[in-house]
Amino acid sequence: MTKKNKNHNPKQPNLNKKKKKSSKKSWYMLLGILSLYGLLYLFNPEPIREAFTYTLQLILSILPVLFLVLIFMFLFNLINENKLRDLIMKSPNFLKYILMALLGTFSHGPIYAWYPLMATLHKKGLSYGTIASFLYARSIKLNFMPLAAVYFGLEYIVVLSILIFIFSYVQGILVDFFYKIEITGH
Repeated sequence: MTKKNKNHNPKQPNLNKKKKKSSKKSWYMLLGILSLYGLLYLFNPEPIREAFTYTLQLILSILPVLFLVLIFMFLFNLINENKLRDLIMKSPNFLKYILMALLGTFSHGPIYAWYPLMATLHKKGLSYGTIASFLYARSIKLNFMPLAAVYFGLEYIVVLSILIFIFSYVQGILVDFFYKIEITGH
């Protein structure tokens, strides 16, 4: 006699089986594509050789930047959220803009997932300008930098990211300035 899983719902499909099935399909797809390339190589090897050379050069040019992005993402995951919140709240105003822009740069995922944290920080005294710095700096996408560097060049992406970061600071100051004028009337 076997034990039945009490948490198992027969109406719900087993998620592990779905993952295994999906994984097998991925391998079949990869093998199909490699077989197609092998077959095409038999008939006309030059374009296939050029495609593999281009792909290898592309991967080698992306790897250093991708490695840097992975290091940043790893370091960002080590940050203690409570200590970060305390640091932001206790910092002087000019430093709050920079910290929030850094946090925005390293944030990932959908923007709406960050709204509750921003609302909590605002209720605890964080200005709308610092929140604007965070939102503006989110346009720096570290995970897209390797691909963007391949298409546009590393120099362009670095300059663009630096300018976005600087203007996220300016954006925060302007939002606070105009918000203060609207509230006070002067």
